[in-house]
Amino acid sequence: MVVLAASICTRGGKALLSRQFRDVTKDRITALLANFPSLISNSGSQHTTVEDEHVRYVYQPLEEFYIVLITTKHSNILQDIDTLHLFASTVSNMLRVVDEREIFENAFQILSAFDEIINLGFKENLTLSQVQTFLEMDSHEEKIQEIIERNKELEATEERKRRAKEIQRKELARRNLEQTSAPIINSSFGYDSYQNQFNSSNQSTYQPTPSIEQSVSNTTLSSKPVSSRGGLQLGKKTGRVAEQNQPLLTQNQPSFSHAAATQVQQQIPNQPASFPVSQTSSPAPQTPKVPNNGILITVNEKVTAELTREGSVVSSEVKGDLQLRINNTELASSKILLKTGDKSSGVQYKTHPNVDRNLFTQQNVIGLKDKTKPFPSNDQSLGVLRWRAVGKNDDSSLLPIVITAWVTSNDGNADVTLEYELTSDYVESHQSQGSLENIKILVPLPSPDVNLKDESGNIGYDVTEYGVVFSIESIPLDNPQGSFEFSIPSPDEDSLFPMELQFDINKTDANETDTCLGKVQVLDIVSNNEDEESLPFDLHSNLSSDGYQVS
Repeated sequence: MVVLAASICTRGGKALLSRQFRDVTKDRITALLANFPSLISNSGSQHTTVEDEHVRYVYQPLEEFYIVLITTKHSNILQDIDTLHLFASTVSNMLRVVDEREIFENAFQILSAFDEIINLGFKENLTLSQVQTFLEMDSHEEKIQEIIERNKELEATEERKRRAKEIQRKELARRNLEQTSAPIINSSFGYDSYQNQFNSSNQSTYQPTPSIEQSVSNTTLSSKPVSSRGGLQLGKKTGRVAEQNQPLLTQNQPSFSHAAATQVQQQIPNQPASFPVSQTSSPAPQTPKVPNNGILITVNEKVTAELTREGSVVSSEVKGDLQLRINNTELASSKILLKTGDKSSGVQYKTHPNVDRNLFTQQNVIGLKDKTKPFPSNDQSLGVLRWRAVGKNDDSSLLPIVITAWVTSNDGNADVTLEYELTSDYVESHQSQGSLENIKILVPLPSPDVNLKDESGNIGYDVTEYGVVFSIESIPLDNPQGSFEFSIPSPDEDSLFPMELQFDINKTDANETDTCLGKVQVLDIVSNNEDEESLPFDLHSNLSSDGYQVS
């Protein structure tokens, strides 16, 4: 078959649109279509084809119009009729109503469909659904790429928000530190006795050094509970309510302890009497290493969590690592026997590149890839294993403690009951610990008018520039629940949140039976030879909070 043109025309032979597939002029097509109605009226048959001396017309009525195929007289009429039906079905699917205006509005799509059906006068082997797919130009790969790009945009937006919040928090910490560094030194670090040794000119030129500010900002909150009546007051409530309601028990915020005061007192007398404290002063001493008797294993974990005030868990995450220190060459050829969680625990483990990963995956053993080489024995910490676990919604298995807040507002005051409870997973895995100690809870309202109701004597509080810090002295594992009440001036319930928890649990005599939140348990350390003789080692663990909020 050879199709010369496909057209949509009126009953009178006026062409609305037409597509030529062979070298035929527009005037010739217009003349053929103008002759088409007279051929139909002179034909006495009921067939949908008519002929003149040169071409054949294959047509089908479409409401008030005709769809006409102009073909050669030698074309296969059965194939032409089949092609005509495909043209009619395609046009009908494109038009909501069959009128002249609708045809003109969709002319480009109709002509594109004609080109898909006929190529150089010959019909393509297509169905109606294939024609529609080609016209939509739908691509599975394109959809996947669009999804990937959209996910990248969402991730970039979340990362931008996170960084903006982090920058805002650091800026708040810096401004608070600038405003409070001088009063802190004068009131709580015994600096008055040092000032009496110098004249008034030295007093006027004194400026805190960066090392002092760093020691203040990096020191944790006081670990001893204080009396409910004698809290340290560093400032009154100001108008910056929005700033004070930000989470403040973070590493970026200044916090205070007796250790920080000792560092400042040790640094200040070393400065010359006739000059202000300069930026060249020696930095604060670093935390001393844990003593190593040969082999020391340190398990570090940081917990991040977001809790609701009703006590449910919104999100939780644990990141941990296992550090190895060896200072005896005779003990360097060794390997660590561990017990880890199975795949259902959801914990992801990653070994150091020099550690035999297959050995760890199959047997939970930390050993070097090259078994002829020992571990470094220079008493430097070597991170041999890392892990990360993300808890599901309302899953407390990765958390040591949960908090529930009960708040009642009365005439500008808030009566608050804080209920705390150690999680069953933590109690079960730390039976040898005995108790959880030195828990800090920050309520972001820096008001001195706090009335604490605690009959156990286990709770103390301290009023700081950033809010009221409640200290829980200890929570025994055999009695993991407790609560305390306090009242505080508060405009509404939301001003009490987000509360933030802080804890830093160090155990220098950790028991091998303890299992960390990442499901890692140190069973033994053995020599890397055939007899696998057990080697003496010490186990140290550290569990700390890193953004543990109740909102």
